[in-house]
Amino acid sequence: MDPPLILIIVLTFAFAATHLERAALGGRTNLFASLEYVLIGVLVGPLGLSFLDAERLDSLEPLLAVVTGFVGFLVGLSLDFRRLRDRPAGTLTFGLVIGVVCATLVGGLAWVALTYLPDDALAELPTGAVVLAAATLGLGAIITAVESLESGILAAHADGPVSRLLPTAAQTLRVVAIIGFGLALASDRSPGEVGALPVVWDLIAIGAGLGLAVIFHVFVGNEQDANKLFVATIGVVALASGVAHALHFSPLFVNLVVGATIANVSRAAPALLRADTRLRRPLFVVLLLLAGAGWSPLPGLLWVVPIGYLLVRAIALRLGAQAAVALTAADIDADTPHLGDALLGQGALAAAVAVNFAMVSDHGTLTAVVVTTLLVGAALNDIWYAPALRGVLQTAGESGRREGDRPTPHPNGGGAEAPPSPGAEAPDAPPAAP
Repeated sequence: MDPPLILIIVLTFAFAATHLERAALGGRTNLFASLEYVLIGVLVGPLGLSFLDAERLDSLEPLLAVVTGFVGFLVGLSLDFRRLRDRPAGTLTFGLVIGVVCATLVGGLAWVALTYLPDDALAELPTGAVVLAAATLGLGAIITAVESLESGILAAHADGPVSRLLPTAAQTLRVVAIIGFGLALASDRSPGEVGALPVVWDLIAIGAGLGLAVIFHVFVGNEQDANKLFVATIGVVALASGVAHALHFSPLFVNLVVGATIANVSRAAPALLRADTRLRRPLFVVLLLLAGAGWSPLPGLLWVVPIGYLLVRAIALRLGAQAAVALTAADIDADTPHLGDALLGQGALAAAVAVNFAMVSDHGTLTAVVVTTLLVGAALNDIWYAPALRGVLQTAGESGRREGDRPTPHPNGGGAEAPPSPGAEAPDAPPAAP
């Protein structure tokens, strides 16, 4: 089957699946969304029906680069630094403290496991490859699905310091994860490779994103037409992803730079975000499906890494949240237990990091370990994050406190009107970034 036909089938399935989700769930988040699409990918991949065999998956690699790039672009497009100045004191530091604690613990233990596990394939790896893999797992561990968190808070009708601070912390964590991963990937150059110092490659990756954003701004200007902006976005994301793929950079990171630059220099940014967000969920489906199709199973002993990742990440988030409450000016009760449990959900962004790593890593077993670990985190953490978040909000005493969700008298003198459904959005509310 020709790659263009495969591409059409995959995209058609993604749009049809998200349409059915929206119709059946009324806009609410499907708790098993990540897991089910990863499993569908495994089913149609080489381990299942072989509809997408290894050769066909290789032909779709440029598509994966563009999809992950689009995810990074949407995250960057939400980074309007003028709004960041209006955040309460300590909110940025709160997320940074959690990120440092969690990434250090998970990344450090991942390095120990990858270095000392009795596996011949891992023992022969160069030190730099193991360090990059451990850094990828550490940074991947701090990714939190902002939309899932906001949806859970909305469903619980919660309001208070915890409900307002956690989404901000999650946004900080995902940006730190993408930047850290992108810089690590860009600077991972062997001594014999043609080029300069690693920091120069980091600057090249950043410069590529800045340059493409400036070109986009010059050509788009103050355009407000949604269709024109949508087409322009596809062009700049495809170009940035192609540059990143060719230079072994992260399309996530380069497009994050593009999106963040546009958000701060272009008056078309708000209209651009509204136009582009409609593709978010279908692209997540494509990403998870193709990541599942390209997955390869691990030898028995190496399953210690993904299982340990789930456990260590949960503990590290709790410790990080406790440290953040103690070290920052956040207006949160220091006795609130297990605050980090609210950040367990990861979503498709963790799968995007896994896909990016697989694109540049040619170490078979090591690549499989990293990809499997991040996919397991993306799929399984989506199952239990919702009850964990509800528990945190109830313990903090914030569930049911949102003023706008309280029943109001019916205008005709009848019974009280029902509060808006958890998945409903205000007509003029800006779309959430991924």
